[in-house]
Amino acid sequence: MRTRSLRDGDRYHHGDLSNACVQAALDLLNEGGRGAVTLRAVAHRIGVSRSAPYRHFADKQSLLAACAARGFDRLVAEAEAVVATCERCDVDTLRALLGCYGRFGIAMPHLYRLMFACEFRGGAYPELEAAAGRVCHQLHETVERGQRAGTLRPGETADSVLLLWSSLHGLVSLCNDLAPSAVLDSSDLACQLDRVFAVVRPAFAPS
Repeated sequence: MRTRSLRDGDRYHHGDLSNACVQAALDLLNEGGRGAVTLRAVAHRIGVSRSAPYRHFADKQSLLAACAARGFDRLVAEAEAVVATCERCDVDTLRALLGCYGRFGIAMPHLYRLMFACEFRGGAYPELEAAAGRVCHQLHETVERGQRAGTLRPGETADSVLLLWSSLHGLVSLCNDLAPSAVLDSSDLACQLDRVFAVVRPAFAPS
């Protein structure tokens, strides 16, 4: 009689099982928050033995870190699609990026919180740190391209990126941690993002 573990192996190749676990964990996270994600729940969701996820993830924390990394990768992909539609890197491009990041954070609040959880810092999860770094690199690259082209105000790129990201992160965090209606009137995220960008726009618009 074949064991369940052998059936797990038949159903998923090495990489497929890992990806299936992460996707199941993301679904559970979206449905019920961080508390809903356990290795047992993931195994049940994808129909494998309870021990199967441990082939790729030592514990729940490792699985959550993989979910956070996947979130950053998704964010980068969505932002790249937005930038690709812009003819040049200017203040309108930055506003479009701000909208992309904002919509992502509001649409998936549990994932967004997980992505920025302090407990994953410190080098224990290099794949997550690399994924987070790609978001930062994307912002830096966009600002630098605009500065080189003269369509964005010259200056210290790191300071400009920090200003842009912190302004957005503050709005998204408030919307996610408080009742959205307390921050967004009629759920009009675009209107609130316009107001936020109006404050930081002078730091980016060329003279």
